[in-house]
Amino acid sequence: WYHSWGQVNYRMHNPASIAAQLKDLELVAGMDVLVHSSLRRLGPVDGGADAIIDVLLAAIGREGTLMMSTVSGMVNAGQPVFHVAHTPCDVGALSNVFRQRPGATRSLHPVHSIAALGPKAAFYTAGHLECATPWSPDSPYGRLMRNGGWILFLGTNFGANTCIHALEIEARVPGLHGEETTVLNVFDYDNTLHQIEHHWHAPKICKYPDLEPVVEQAGGLTYGQVGSSMCRLVDAEKLRATLLPVFQKTPELGVIALSESSFVWE
Repeated sequence: WYHSWGQVNYRMHNPASIAAQLKDLELVAGMDVLVHSSLRRLGPVDGGADAIIDVLLAAIGREGTLMMSTVSGMVNAGQPVFHVAHTPCDVGALSNVFRQRPGATRSLHPVHSIAALGPKAAFYTAGHLECATPWSPDSPYGRLMRNGGWILFLGTNFGANTCIHALEIEARVPGLHGEETTVLNVFDYDNTLHQIEHHWHAPKICKYPDLEPVVEQAGGLTYGQVGSSMCRLVDAEKLRATLLPVFQKTPELGVIALSESSFVWE
């Protein structure tokens, strides 16, 4: 049967069909994979978000680590408080359900956290609060691109590719963040308070989806249907190897700063 959302009809999917589609996309056991998702674009799945998470965990097996972006846009200069266990994320329902899964752990960065479940969850999430930037080499995003990780876009595209921020930082692209900082208050799982100074994004035009063909031609991106949506599985190491030179030499192909600032956040 079908739901009608806007102008698009979505049929009900079952976990077995989702599992088969993920297999066709070449999501396999042992992968460490960061997921960016839109449940609305996937269409309804019998069992909802929990069923999708179960299918993803089964696909990567006990040796794989499942991660999801848990970015918290509601933490800002006017509301500078983050609690790792209670502050919701604003990047989709799947991430909010996943971060509350028994055994899942969330990194402590108050704006750009991830949640992880699996044998390398501590490796990917530890130390995020102490990183020089949310996307430094020792951040979850930097580690993913240096340790054989993968990125799965479920109903999303490179417009949601947080790892690209890490490439902008590594390439020292100027003018993408403001020089002024806000002190953010972070409460960990033990309710201990930590404080950091955070630079906010400066005005810019992001053209990240334009970079998808570049990664695909380098053999780092596979397209496939999952649910009712076109999805993407990306080799994070190849993403970095392919796009870092772009941001070092011709950053305007991926992002255009709209300020006169030359500030580089390191």
